[in-house]
Amino acid sequence: MYFLYVKFKGQTQFRPMNWSKGTQVINLMHATMFTPEEVHTLKTVDLPANTDIDYEFRKVRGWGA
Repeated sequence: MYFLYVKFKGQTQFRPMNWSKGTQVINLMHATMFTPEEVHTLKTVDLPANTDIDYEFRKVRGWGA
């Protein structure tokens, strides 16, 4: 499982994303989790190529360990 982290232009650090609301969140409890298949789909199809937004997928710690 993975979290999507996003950094917008002018921000210094990545923050987790709530995909359904399209907003950054502080608490991981409100962040959206993605399966490896969903990550592949997002990387190849859904995430726009935008120079003002940086995307990063991070593996959820302890998931399936």
